[in-house]
Amino acid sequence: MKQTTIREGIKHLLSTEPGFKNFVPHEKIELFLRPAGFEGICALVIEQQISVAAANSIKKRVFGLMKKVNAREFLKLKDDMIRNAGLSRPKINYLKGVAEKEVNGQFNFEHLEKLNDKDAHDYLCQLKGIGSWTADCYLMACLGRADIWPVGDIGLQESVKKLKNLKERPSVEDMTSIARDWRPFRSVAANLLWADYD
Repeated sequence: MKQTTIREGIKHLLSTEPGFKNFVPHEKIELFLRPAGFEGICALVIEQQISVAAANSIKKRVFGLMKKVNAREFLKLKDDMIRNAGLSRPKINYLKGVAEKEVNGQFNFEHLEKLNDKDAHDYLCQLKGIGSWTADCYLMACLGRADIWPVGDIGLQESVKKLKNLKERPSVEDMTSIARDWRPFRSVAANLLWADYD
């Protein structure tokens, strides 16, 4: 996301949800960013459903097995090497599946970049092991899309609970309706809320 988008987003969010004033940092916002392409999807699959610290440790070890993090290099790795680096068997299988599809031309990251948010989300979700959360995070963190909202993310739900002074974590449906007025800057909202949660 460009800095102008972030500034516009913050202005819009403050006008629609005054409570965001408690979430805007005085310093620069630490954005959730990942590289585009296989490296980004690899990072996000590693990060699925584990702590930030565990994910960073596994990423460092898995990425260290390759000269360059890409589909072809990943396919050269033996499963046991990746397993010893801390990655679970299902995640190894998911990433090998993505890598094979990219190498065989059945999936194209450059084509993905040309699609609108919904079509890009659907295109990603056709890959085994890539669900809604990973697709949303790829669009936001790897492609810099400004209006992505990962409704099922527990960290976001906790931060929305704090923002709205709710007694319990909002449901996926609540998350969708609460963030409706934050469009077209829901990615900015997510980054602000994540920064507070972390």
